Amino acid sequence: MRKQLFGLMLTGFFLLSLSLVAQTDTYPTKKVKGVEYYIYTVQPHEGMYAISRRFEVSQAEINSANPQIEDGLKVGQEILIPISGEKPKQIQKVVEKPQEQKFIEYKVEKKQTLFAISRKYDVSQDDIKKLNPEIIKGLREGMILRIPIIKKDTLKPVDNTTNNTNKPITSKQKQDINNTNLVIHVVQQGETLYSISNKYNVNMMDVIQLNPGSADHITLGEELKIPVKSSPNTKENLNKTEKSELKVSPITNNQELIPETNKTIRIAYLLPFMLDQTKPDASTERFLDFYGGSLIAIQEAKKKSISLEIYAYDTENSEEKITQILNNPEIKTMNLIIGPAFSNQVGIIGDFARENKINTLIPFTSKIPDIETNPYLFQFNPGNEAAIKLSTELLSDKLKNYHVVFANLQEMSDFDAGKIWAEKLKAELVRTRKSFSQINLTSADNVDLSTGLKRGEKNLVIFNTDKYAFISPYLSALKIKEKEYKIILFEQYSWINQDNKLSQSIYICPFDSKINSEKLSIFNGKFSQYFKRQASTDVPRFDLLGYDLTNYFINSINRYGVKFTDKMETSNSSEWLQSQPVFERISRGSGFINQ
Repeated sequence: MRKQLFGLMLTGFFLLSLSLVAQTDTYPTKKVKGVEYYIYTVQPHEGMYAISRRFEVSQAEINSANPQIEDGLKVGQEILIPISGEKPKQIQKVVEKPQEQKFIEYKVEKKQTLFAISRKYDVSQDDIKKLNPEIIKGLREGMILRIPIIKKDTLKPVDNTTNNTNKPITSKQKQDINNTNLVIHVVQQGETLYSISNKYNVNMMDVIQLNPGSADHITLGEELKIPVKSSPNTKENLNKTEKSELKVSPITNNQELIPETNKTIRIAYLLPFMLDQTKPDASTERFLDFYGGSLIAIQEAKKKSISLEIYAYDTENSEEKITQILNNPEIKTMNLIIGPAFSNQVGIIGDFARENKINTLIPFTSKIPDIETNPYLFQFNPGNEAAIKLSTELLSDKLKNYHVVFANLQEMSDFDAGKIWAEKLKAELVRTRKSFSQINLTSADNVDLSTGLKRGEKNLVIFNTDKYAFISPYLSALKIKEKEYKIILFEQYSWINQDNKLSQSIYICPFDSKINSEKLSIFNGKFSQYFKRQASTDVPRFDLLGYDLTNYFINSINRYGVKFTDKMETSNSSEWLQSQPVFERISRGSGFINQ
């Protein structure tokens, strides 16, 4: 079974058929550095896969041309599409007669998200965006929004001969329902079919059978017929369960039985698996690697007799998709949520975590809007601000005798992470009155780097890019100067495995380059055995990140229970390979940030 895990993950991929109709109108074009691009506006519910299919280009090409979409697409956003020579496909446009939309006005509260407002008024986020296009730039406290008044369908008469899947109800089911007393329940804010069924101690399928369509959606104020066999609020012992298997759904169907205990840990992974793609691209494979590493940690936990239920959901990269996932009733029963990946989805999961008191790990992005006020969030990636703060402190203390030299490559993109970091560090050094030199680089041929270097001092050279290919030609010139000057390269963590580097370098990141070789060899063997392929050699390795973080939280919850956050200072004892997180609250009542 274990050997088939990754095969099952990939078997779940399917081709989404799109109904596309070609049109004669064309997209505007633009030339950037001699390359011609289409200018395309992202449509509602549209993901990278659909756009790449429409223009017959790879997602990697689109990502390369648009570094600003690293954290996900936004409706109305303009992006550049490389012109491949193929005529782009377009979805047929349907012109509808506009109707007058009734709405109410609402004043945005402090730190409130669009997800919370849409839930409050039981309307979709897209409906709110249509009336308020200005919110594409983000919500602000005090902003007045127009909230559409959506007319809900009236309830249809109950047909007790069929259920929501149009399959006939058996005679025994009819008898069971007919022998019960029906009560009317009015749906309250935040209620789900799962919570309502628990409240009345009834089977959720019985509720669905009496209320056709309720399996897909229930709305605030809707009246549901409930078959009551006992008085409300009398529940069976929740510790009793019929489950005796490790659930890995929907990515895998793991049927291996494990012993059930009263300490079953329920974890949901919300990651962009991009199941609509026929072949995963590089960005998708990172998240598959993360999940693969997590599964290895889960298998190891099972051998320690730790009982687990694992759920996996494909979040794609849209707000609508993650909202749909969070409407699943089982999500509210989780002990831990891991994900999502993109910053545009984090606000939604933050509201959900706070409302349902579920600890949630955000493993990748550092853009978490309410980390300062949400005690249920964990931020693994400290982000640029933390790295700049640490760098400034080091250059004012342990490295205060270093001479800082910024090597500025011309025409670097404003979205280059290395350039953003370098500019912010310069500003901090100016603020703290730390002197530095700058060298402007236009060509690696005959470049004279000595103009910014100082003899007799340690020169810390910082390039304004995180792309190794861009700085590689200049490293040869620096290596020649190493004997004459003391040069230390400030490098990105992703450069660690590169050969053509200086003899001395430093880097700042939440990963360790000195991984225990024996442990790593064992892990690589398991990865190859389970998934029938070699582990990635990229830096950092996402499979190791998934392994380390899953280990950390499983061990913490198993040792201290769901309230493990009270023991955070002493629970950091899990086995780790690449990352040893140290989570701390930044203030009272805040979330945790890896320090």
